[in-house]
Amino acid sequence: MFLASLLLALASGTNGAGPSTSPADATTVVRASQEDERRERSLARLNALRRAAGVGPVTRSDPLTQSASRHAAYLSEHGFQSAPGFHAENPALSAFTGADPFVRMRAAGYEMAYATEVIGDIGSASTDSDCIDGLMHTIYHAALLLGRVTEAGVGYGTGAAAGSCTIDLGTPVAASRARASQAGGLVRYPWPGMVMSSGSFRLESENPRPMPESLPDSPAGAPVIVGLRDAAMAGQDRPATVRIQQFELRDMAGATVPSVVLADAAITGPGVVTDAALRGLFVALVPRRPLAPGRYRVILRASLDSGQTLQPAPWLFSVAAP
Repeated sequence: MFLASLLLALASGTNGAGPSTSPADATTVVRASQEDERRERSLARLNALRRAAGVGPVTRSDPLTQSASRHAAYLSEHGFQSAPGFHAENPALSAFTGADPFVRMRAAGYEMAYATEVIGDIGSASTDSDCIDGLMHTIYHAALLLGRVTEAGVGYGTGAAAGSCTIDLGTPVAASRARASQAGGLVRYPWPGMVMSSGSFRLESENPRPMPESLPDSPAGAPVIVGLRDAAMAGQDRPATVRIQQFELRDMAGATVPSVVLADAAITGPGVVTDAALRGLFVALVPRRPLAPGRYRVILRASLDSGQTLQPAPWLFSVAAP
């Protein structure tokens, strides 16, 4: 089972010895190279998903890579239950490098205007497992991965934790006003024309579990996530407040799919449920039941307090047959 947790908010060289490098040193170099290749694959996958959803790419940050890798090493040695939360570390234990992600990022030399951390575990000991797609099949984690960050670093578990990944994301002080979406538009996941591999979402696989009061039954349907921050900026220093007039999911027969709409506190509207774990002007439509294979239409209409109306053309996505 995929597990995900969020927190709201290797240099190599030679010593000139040539062939006399010990087998242990050689193994370390090979492992580091393999991990680096895996990082590049993960970031490439993340950027492919961001581009398709309407978001600009992130670049690799060495400090964030260092902080994420240090926490991944800690979790590999001590497990997820060794501290009060997945993102915390116990200072009494070995491999401790910081009580929380922000301390670890700063210790690695990262000067942040904004930062956050997500952790995923696909429950596999594979040395080449990738958490990105699993993290995108959530609500809060997907919103963070599609958010206004411009840099990222990835660390991986080892041994029994080889299926886990820690991803530190941030925007440095120098780029604090960077826009996330392309041309200031909407961020959409699933994006127009996307084929989703599954229409089901096990709510308990995400930590914190999304809104048990509003979504008591699990599994629910694959969520539709929309980021409104850049569209709501509308040339202002601060984003406008948003009122959702209509956010619906319909099947190809035109029937509305029973759903719950969760949103950042700055987003209001009839039937919208405020969710403190959703930030950055993201809103999520969560079907109450798993989506059957087939095509679906998303309809969104919203207004800003500036008087502007957000009404993109309805878009289609599909859920593949098993």
